[in-house]
Amino acid sequence: MILLHRLTPFALGAVLLAGFGVLIAYPMYLAWAIVMLFVLAPLLLGRLLLFDFRRPAFWVFLGVPVFCIAAAFFFFLFLESETAKWILAVTVIAANSLYAENLFTFYHLPSAYQAYSLEYLSLVIAIMASFFFTAAGYASNIFLREFVPIWLSGLVVFFATLFLTLAMFWVSKVGFETGRRYAFAGAVVMTELYVVLSLLPTSFVANAAAFSIVMYCFLGLMRAHVLEKLSRPVVRRYAISGFVFLLIIFGTAQWL
Repeated sequence: MILLHRLTPFALGAVLLAGFGVLIAYPMYLAWAIVMLFVLAPLLLGRLLLFDFRRPAFWVFLGVPVFCIAAAFFFFLFLESETAKWILAVTVIAANSLYAENLFTFYHLPSAYQAYSLEYLSLVIAIMASFFFTAAGYASNIFLREFVPIWLSGLVVFFATLFLTLAMFWVSKVGFETGRRYAFAGAVVMTELYVVLSLLPTSFVANAAAFSIVMYCFLGLMRAHVLEKLSRPVVRRYAISGFVFLLIIFGTAQWL
């Protein structure tokens, strides 16, 4: 039995590769790609998690990578360059396969599990997902303005940010009662930021990158605060790194 679980991360990578490969090379078979990305991949992850529906861990460890795959899929639909599509596919496949590998060790080979691996990987995947999702949202506002108004995509961003923040707090062993207040407040602030960035005359990719940087700083600072590890050096580190990355993004972005 453990051998089957051992092979699951590789099977997940193969399924994701097949799904994105079909999207790139054979887009007319979209239905098959959807089945692989949104049926087979979640089933493989669920099996790795023992289909333990009653535990919050199941929904968090399943929801974070599945949300990342869904966000990448929607962002994929707005990409034109085949190179960019492959870069997106390889990034998502590598991140989720590594995540599944650590889920395997955590659940089925705990003696080999490296402490905090899932915590840090969850944060990385959450930031990736926020970039893909907001990029798709901004692109939808541009190309499908009549069907996807900014308030609608903003509402979806609110719930997506709320879920990701609650998931990150849970992985960091922050209680739900404590984390939900910060998660709700953070979701409101990030939604406001999403709307403000949509007003800038920059590309949807630059806006999404800026959103992701702020999301990273918010999650890091809130996590440190809730865990009582917030200090001046921590605030300074996040403030400086966030400012530098935002300066690079907007300094190199093409202003319309």
